[in-house]
Amino acid sequence: MITVLFGGSRPEGNTATLTKQALEGVEHTWIDLTEYRFDPVRDVRHEDSEIRDYRDDYKAVIDQMLESDIVIFASPIYWYSVSASLKAFIDHWSETLEDPDYAHFKERLAEIDFRLVIVGGDCPQVKGKPCLKQIEYSLEFLGARLSDSIIGSAERPGDIYNDRYALDHAARWNDELKGQ
Repeated sequence: MITVLFGGSRPEGNTATLTKQALEGVEHTWIDLTEYRFDPVRDVRHEDSEIRDYRDDYKAVIDQMLESDIVIFASPIYWYSVSASLKAFIDHWSETLEDPDYAHFKERLAEIDFRLVIVGGDCPQVKGKPCLKQIEYSLEFLGARLSDSIIGSAERPGDIYNDRYALDHAARWNDELKGQ
């Protein structure tokens, strides 16, 4: 099962377009994180406490992610980082680590094929590297890894169609995913 965790503010924007190119004809679940509510993270690491409940939409999204074989994070590059909605979701992993119902969280993450699609307009091949590292380090901290990424260059709507390299990379993903 493939799940896309989309953090863009434009459902038909360049990031969505590039991600959909990679998944054309491939069955997947698309989760638009901007349609979900994530409360501020509760940090109980240094307390004699655990997390047992969620009052926001996090549990539904994390459960879907953990059922997946492949997870694609898709985000525009906003101020040299991933979007706030994607970052808020990832921040909640701290809660999952303190929830006994997810005792095997790290082990499960290590089994998932994680990928990243990011698109930006200000030299994204260079200035998008902090986004890439942010995701890599977050996954590595939990014993997982980012298997591949696509960095697209686009500023105005439709510009992604001018980034031949990113489109070719998406086509390679598509061929690979169709073969699974």
